[in-house]
Amino acid sequence: MDREPLVSIVMPVRNEAAHLARALDAIDAQTYPRDRIEVLVVDGGSTDGTVELVRERANRDPRVRLLGGRDVNTPAAMQLGIAAARGEIVAKVDGHGWVNGRFVELAVAELSGAERIGCVGGIIEPVAETDAERAIAIARFSRLGVGGGVYTLAERPQDTDTVQCGVYRRDALVAAGGFDPELAFGEDEEANFRLRRDGWRVRLEPGMRFRYRVRPRIGALLRQYFRYGRARVAVVRRHPAFFRLKHAAPGALVLALAISGLLGPFGGWWWLGVLWIGYGLAVLIGGLALAARAGFRRPDLVALALVALHLGYGLGTLRGLVDSGPERRAQGGERVAGAGMEDEGVADQPQPEEEDRQRGPG
Repeated sequence: MDREPLVSIVMPVRNEAAHLARALDAIDAQTYPRDRIEVLVVDGGSTDGTVELVRERANRDPRVRLLGGRDVNTPAAMQLGIAAARGEIVAKVDGHGWVNGRFVELAVAELSGAERIGCVGGIIEPVAETDAERAIAIARFSRLGVGGGVYTLAERPQDTDTVQCGVYRRDALVAAGGFDPELAFGEDEEANFRLRRDGWRVRLEPGMRFRYRVRPRIGALLRQYFRYGRARVAVVRRHPAFFRLKHAAPGALVLALAISGLLGPFGGWWWLGVLWIGYGLAVLIGGLALAARAGFRRPDLVALALVALHLGYGLGTLRGLVDSGPERRAQGGERVAGAGMEDEGVADQPQPEEEDRQRGPG
């Protein structure tokens, strides 16, 4: 190529005023040529000053554009951004975190240097400040939680099934159908599944890093993973080949605990003791071991975070199995309304809960 390809960074946001400046500063500090990057911030109805912050940044930096509309969820925001993007490469970057300096440079090198790579992503790094956040980060990225996967632990570039905050060949992503607005959660892995089904490779480049603030409370973590479990069922309904046995484990755990509790009064106390006490001991020992390894003084919080991950995801899975009609299609996520107008961040809707923002991986 005579020039580096233009990269369109699409950033879905809702009520990210506390974090957005840092996210945009990280893009501004990229080693990739400044004139080959554009930034499309897609707002979903912020009420906290996010829209004003983006407009002020756009006045100083012509590479930044504001799009959006009320009740635009993350995949719908991505679709709006992709439609407006001028670049042949599109990057999904969340507003609740920030990328390292070589994020774009390394992504373009991967996409330009090998055949049939349609998407590339990097390592997800949680940032925690409070005790609750640190406990959540420890539990989330442990093998007892949902971590240990290739995108959290890998040290060498390799092909993988999915990445978060991926950088895409725009033509490949559009041909695969882009992001599904009816999937308010789990949209990354579903889009990447379709991309791979079309014959494209998904690549992990560990030199690319995305840092983000984890959920601030254990209750918020439980609600987050309830939604993730529910969304996983919706993805499997669309693509049965996506299913793996591990996807059913949290739901099976919740079902076993519930059944044993119901059978206890009818002579099933032995099973009740084995399952409940056994699970409780496993979580407590796991919390102690993980906290000790991390040098963290609150193993009780780590154990609670593990329970929130397991039960949240399991309950969400069971809820997803009984979804029908519109619930099945949207798994309780925000529907798309009023989307599509540039520079129309709407700020007249009620303040959403912290965990209902257009969110990052945490």
